[in-house]
Amino acid sequence: MIRTLALLILFLCSVFTFAQNTAASPYSATGLGERSFNGTQASRHMGGLDVFTDSIHANLNNPASYGFLKATTYSVGINYINNNLASSTESQNSDIASIDYIAVSIPAGKFSFGFGIVPYTSIGYRVEGTNQTSELQIFNRYEGNGGLNQAYLSLGLPIASYFAIGTTINYNFGNLFYRTGQFVKGIDNGTFLSNESSVSGFSFQFSAQAKIPIQKKYTLQAMYSFQPKGELDSKNSRIFSTQSLSTEILTDIVQIDLASSGIENTNLDLSPMTRIGVGFGKNKKWFLGVQHNLIKSANFGNKFFKRENISYRDNKKWVIGGYFIPNYSSFTNYWSKVVYRFGFRTEQMSSLINNIPLSEKGISFGLGLPLAGLSNVNVGVEISQRGQKDLGLIKESIIAFRVGMSLNDIWFVKRKYN
Repeated sequence: MIRTLALLILFLCSVFTFAQNTAASPYSATGLGERSFNGTQASRHMGGLDVFTDSIHANLNNPASYGFLKATTYSVGINYINNNLASSTESQNSDIASIDYIAVSIPAGKFSFGFGIVPYTSIGYRVEGTNQTSELQIFNRYEGNGGLNQAYLSLGLPIASYFAIGTTINYNFGNLFYRTGQFVKGIDNGTFLSNESSVSGFSFQFSAQAKIPIQKKYTLQAMYSFQPKGELDSKNSRIFSTQSLSTEILTDIVQIDLASSGIENTNLDLSPMTRIGVGFGKNKKWFLGVQHNLIKSANFGNKFFKRENISYRDNKKWVIGGYFIPNYSSFTNYWSKVVYRFGFRTEQMSSLINNIPLSEKGISFGLGLPLAGLSNVNVGVEISQRGQKDLGLIKESIIAFRVGMSLNDIWFVKRKYN
């Protein structure tokens, strides 16, 4: 009871923790921000592979996996990210540490359920440039912050010993803030236009998972997941202001009337998403899987805040990943029981900047370190690149260190003796 109470307090406090930015990228200015949550650390260390499921890890991206869960699981993930941003003329580094997820997953006899909170998307950027006219030198500043969080409730139901279905309901909430400004050299005050949206709404996910035993030693796993299009309500505000370059104090604030133009309250779409995966492995020894993710983001639009140089296409991602365990039952060699994970991913990003398509590639490695009982700690590194240096764009080289803890317990077990 004490442990459960402490976890619930931590869960409530996490709502405030997730208010921090988890992105430092100019590409987070597109869409609803950079997608922050891509699964648990065990999944991300396999490149983001969601098709694998077992009885002691909660797969937060695949609600059908709850149908195979045998132990109550408390999960938390944290990260430290270093991002090198380079243009054709200069480069700089940014560092961010944040929480990836907090989750509780509980088997309850004929079904299993879970709940938690994750930072779903994040906006975090500040870009400056200079325009030179015949008489004036003008400094331009573009910045943004915020993003969406998801509080979710998942349910998994086993249909047979080798097949389960599941569903997740997400409540999405957060603030999106964008600001542009101009300063003229020699003049202390600049002018700014700020746009802010308070966003909320529900979305849903449905999935099916198969775990088919083959000759007792091997297992074929397959997954299908679908998230239909969601609609978010957006309450918007816009202000003009003057800001001192030296003190950054806002003055002469003017609130813009958005009601007259019909954009005070608008709707934003969460693009539909499909995941399909298949994998094969030897029980408690090795596993190799492949997965394809498709996000139908080509029709994304924001009536309130438009950018003329940004357009969208469908997001497509391929993932290959797996794990290897030297000797799961070893009593003498700890490192023989460690789970060694690996993964590779390549992604066609949804954004086009000045009609230039963007892509991302990454590799990942991780260790699953056994603790007492069924608990474990997952540590690993993810290395990725996206964008490009030429044509006025930015190339990002990202190194992410991720740590996840999975603490397990047994609930809802009927007593055989008094």
